[in-house]
This record gives sequence, structure tokens and C-alpha cells, in this order.
Amino acid sequence: MSYTPIVKHLRSSDGNPIYAEAIGNPKNPHVILVHGVGLSAATFNNLFEDKRLLDKVYLVRYDLRGHGRSGMPRSLEAYASSLFADDYAEVIRAFDLKHFGWSYGSSIAVDVCANLSPNPIGGIVYVNGLPYVGMMPKVGTPTVAGFVPGMVTSTDVALNGRTKLAFMDSLFANPECVDFDVKTSWIGQASLQPPDVPGSAEAVRGRREGLPLLILGGTADKQVMSDIVIKEMGLHFKDIDVVMVDGGSHALFYDFQDEVVAALLKFTARVAWVHAA
Repeated sequence: MSYTPIVKHLRSSDGNPIYAEAIGNPKNPHVILVHGVGLSAATFNNLFEDKRLLDKVYLVRYDLRGHGRSGMPRSLEAYASSLFADDYAEVIRAFDLKHFGWSYGSSIAVDVCANLSPNPIGGIVYVNGLPYVGMMPKVGTPTVAGFVPGMVTSTDVALNGRTKLAFMDSLFANPECVDFDVKTSWIGQASLQPPDVPGSAEAVRGRREGLPLLILGGTADKQVMSDIVIKEMGLHFKDIDVVMVDGGSHALFYDFQDEVVAALLKFTARVAWVHAA
């Protein structure tokens, strides 16, 4: 069966525009895809076209504030943890996600758990993810730390451009083999975000001992050290599944799509069964 994406242009609690899409059968378990820093929901095009997923889950994706087709406010206050949670809540409301709860993302899950009550998430999937912003010095590689000055400069255009190109290359296992259309699309997404747009404010880490967590990592990730993420999350979650992909990159869902889809379907089926019981 073929599906056509449903596109919605939303407004968050502060009036900031939020771009969102959904595809699949809404009667299936709902999976919310949250993209990485500097990119947009369009990075998940391959998953939005994956029949294995569309047969089993209802996929929703949206552009985070400050990214892609969503609004890009310039004040630091506009990137408070509570506003990221409000954006998420508006996406839930707009698509009537009553049996939702599998958030495919990273630090946004912390914003949601810390600010929304009752907690709307039934399970979390970290794909080479940064669990919360303040954890970056501990889990980020020297490579990704070296990108920061060039990513945030608003005075050196050449440095900013070179850094974004290097950042993109670091996402993939073999960047020279990535489809040209994909690579230029991702670079274009990064270019939409001005360097002076603030990043996400650090959210308060909360204990989610009963919440199921799936950590997907790659042994060749150039940006995040998954072994440290696993160790840190073990202090806060009791129900953890871990899938490490040998040779896996940071853009694991692109370079190793089959492995990610299989793990995601297995996890969502388990969590859906628990919630239905």
C-alpha cells in the first residue's frame, strides 16, 4: 500500500512556526523522528519511504525550532527547554497522536520528559544520540568539538562554510560514496540555519527508570562515543536495549538503514505490546 505524506504548518506556544509531516497508517504505533543539530526532518527521507516501516508504524517528523522550515528566532530565551517540549506537544496535538510514544531523537526527549505531564513518551531511541546538551563534553569526540568555532562564527563566512562541509563528511562512514543528491541536500539544510541562531538550552536531566530505551550506536561514529552514552544512560534507565553496528557511522540510519529499521521495529513492537497489555 502506498501512502502520501500529510504536511502541517503549526504554531507553538510562543507563536514560532513549526513544520511537521506524517505518513503511514495512524492505527499503527506512532514513531516521532527528531533530526540532529543543524539539519532538518528531510534527513529522514529514506525512512519515510521504507515500506517495512510504513507497514508497521505511523511515522511523524518535524523540523526543530531554529532548523529547516521551522521558525528561527534569534533570542536565547526562544530556545528554552520548555519551548522545545511545547513544540513536541503541538505536533502530538496536530496529528492526534493518542497512542504515540516512540521518540526517535536525543536531547529533545529530555525536554519533553522534564516539561510535559503526564509524560507522553512510551520509549526512547537514541541513534548515536546526545542524551542532553550538557553531556557533549563527555560523549563528543575531539572531531566534533573542533567543529564548534566554525559552526557558530558569524564573521568568518569561509570558515563557517568549510566547517559545515567537514561536519557533513563526519556524519558518514564513507562520505565519498554518499549519493551526491543526499549530500548536497544535507549541506543545504545546514545552510538554512544562520550561525547566530542559538542552540538548544541545556535541559534538566530526569530519572526515567521505568522508560524503555534503545541505544543504537556505530563503532566508527566520528562524533559521539556510544560506549560512554551507554554507561551514562545505565545510571538512569533500567530497561535498556543496545545495538552496536560494527563500522557504523553517525548517520547510522542512512549508512546502515537495514540494521536501524530492524532494531526500531523490534523495539516498537516490544513497547507497544507492553502498553497494550
